[in-house]
Amino acid sequence: MNTAFDSIGLVSPGRDSWRFKVRVLRLWSVSAFLRPDQVNSLEMVLIDEKGAKIHASIRRQLLYLFNGKIVEGSVYKMSFFVVYPESGLYRTTSHRYKLSFEMKTKVQICESGVIDRYGLSLTSIGDICAYGPDHDFLVDVVALITGISPEKEYVRDGKVTKMVVIELSDNSGKCECALFGGYVQELQEMLAKCADGLPIVVVQFAKIKMFGGKVSIQNVLNATRIYVNPPIPEVVSFKQVMPLEGVESCVSIPAIGERVKPSFEEDFLLNYPKTSIAHLLELAEDGIYVVSGVVGGLLEGEDWWYASCKCHKGLSADSGAYYCKKCDKHVFKMVPRFRVKLVVNDGTAEGVFVVFDGDMSSLVGKCCPDLVAAAKARNRDYCPPELDLLKGKRLLFKVEKVSYGVPRFDGSFRVKRICSNLSIVKAFDASMAEDDSGEHGYDLEVDYVDNTPVEDVVGNLIVSPTDVKVKHGIDLSTAQLVPEIINLDDNSDNGFEVFLGERVGVDVSKVLAAKRNLSDAFAGCDDDEASSSKRIKYSPQ
Repeated sequence: MNTAFDSIGLVSPGRDSWRFKVRVLRLWSVSAFLRPDQVNSLEMVLIDEKGAKIHASIRRQLLYLFNGKIVEGSVYKMSFFVVYPESGLYRTTSHRYKLSFEMKTKVQICESGVIDRYGLSLTSIGDICAYGPDHDFLVDVVALITGISPEKEYVRDGKVTKMVVIELSDNSGKCECALFGGYVQELQEMLAKCADGLPIVVVQFAKIKMFGGKVSIQNVLNATRIYVNPPIPEVVSFKQVMPLEGVESCVSIPAIGERVKPSFEEDFLLNYPKTSIAHLLELAEDGIYVVSGVVGGLLEGEDWWYASCKCHKGLSADSGAYYCKKCDKHVFKMVPRFRVKLVVNDGTAEGVFVVFDGDMSSLVGKCCPDLVAAAKARNRDYCPPELDLLKGKRLLFKVEKVSYGVPRFDGSFRVKRICSNLSIVKAFDASMAEDDSGEHGYDLEVDYVDNTPVEDVVGNLIVSPTDVKVKHGIDLSTAQLVPEIINLDDNSDNGFEVFLGERVGVDVSKVLAAKRNLSDAFAGCDDDEASSSKRIKYSPQ
């Protein structure tokens, strides 16, 4: 390196008269936490001709000095920085320190054909799986795309976000990579330009996450960069060590992911036995059944929400914090989630149906934190008007009866899915009227959440309601069915909800004509649908 410039690898605190010749490898803005429309800082990764990299930041107060003067990919002479220790999660480089722009920092554009344009520090998939989610550094990966999921849409913080999952393979193993937002379209546009054969992808600045008990990676908002079949030495080297027999003959990327959730017609009219509440209470056989009934209200003396960890397990108050039994640790951030015990009557008997977050959010058109925030100043017995409006509504319930591992059956049933579409309800009633000999039942939330009284945690509760309400709820007063919202567990700090398309026009005669006894066909089968307690992440999520 020219002796007129300092090496990034030698940066340390104690001086500010640093002079570098660097390429801006990556440049992105970070929004203010409470004001997403306001840029809080400008972040970048710098690389010198020796390949040493360091993170640099421009704080909000100095944006007016440098905004528009620095372009990603360009080379600059830069001087005068303050040096700080680098720390925290998702660090972009392995450097111990980072640079902070100051008032007297100088930036001058120049040229260099020596400094690397990509600056990759590749990590094998085997090493990624060994690191696990506790790894503090973002990683770069070159791999073969051996699978891709269908595109999905989620609601996060009131905004619809696209998501796709790709399966990555190298000679050390496989892992999944979740891409969100604009990265989905970017990937699709790149894949559309590829010839036949499985493409090679480079994912730069990705974070390691845990999903479904498996290590995976996903993009970091605005920081991650992806390339498909780039003409770079790293891809050439990858092809030399990766066995690629048969790869070029593939005409499409294999599909991965869970099956699409059944339609409401399939779930409530065809897939499971239909029964009455009286029969459901008497049944000794465990299983999943469909019943119809009118909501009488909430079960008296029972809380309608619970404090949950980000893993969705219920929290218990302990020593001024919350304890999660599943994570086996104390946590200081909780999320209110619905757990509503509805009293339902179908004319034959009365039962208690336990409805959780996803279905309840769809029914009332609002998310639980909003209702909890509004109810904080009320007494414990307060019932939000949104829940009170459910009284008198006729709904179809797909319920689960479980006796194994339950010491004492209390007459309540966990709801797996709810349908309020009037045409489907009509088809169900017509089917029951023609043949009321169904076999049916299943039960409550076995150790799903701790029955910690809400008053134990609500005293210290601080809830910031979202500005944007759930807009895609179910209109219970009409026959129109809007997309269902399903929560997916991606172990992220915020939940995702995936929209699945609706189907509203039900031909009752066709449903009855297709009706058959499914007791044998579905004996012993697990309910494989995505429930309100399971999340992708993709974590989509």
